[in-house]
Amino acid sequence: MSNMFTYHRRIHLRETDATGVLYFSEQMSFAVEAFEAYLFSKQMTIQELIEEKEFSLPIVHAETDFLAPLRVGDEVEISLFLGEVGTSSFTMQTRIFDKKRGVEVGTTKIVQVAVSKKTGESIPVPESILSKLHELRVC
Repeated sequence: MSNMFTYHRRIHLRETDATGVLYFSEQMSFAVEAFEAYLFSKQMTIQELIEEKEFSLPIVHAETDFLAPLRVGDEVEISLFLGEVGTSSFTMQTRIFDKKRGVEVGTTKIVQVAVSKKTGESIPVPESILSKLHELRVC
C-alpha cells in the first residue's frame, strides 16, 4: 500500500518532437513538476527551499522508463510517491498514466541529497522535509 499525490496535466506541442510524440526529457520534467505541485499543496514552495533554508536538495541521480508514447493533447495523470529514504537522501518516484487509454506510459526515479549550504557536505534530511515526504511513503 502507498500514499500518493496525483497531478494532472496535458501534453503541449512545445514538449514534443517533430512527429508530435513527447520528447524524452519532458517525462523527467513532469516528475519535477509533480514534486513542486506536491510541496505547494503542503504550503511549501521551491523558492522557499532555495532562499530561506540552510540546505539544498540537489538531484544526484535520475532515471526514466518509457512504456508507451504520449502525443500532443494527451491528458496524463502523474502519481508521485516516496521510494527509499536514506540518512541524507531520498528517492521520489512517479508513475505516468495516459488517462484516455488508461495505461501506464512511463516511470521516473529521482534521488535527491540534503546538502548544507554552508559546508557543501551532505547532511541528514531535515525534519521539515521528511515530515512532508513521509505522507508519500510506500507502506
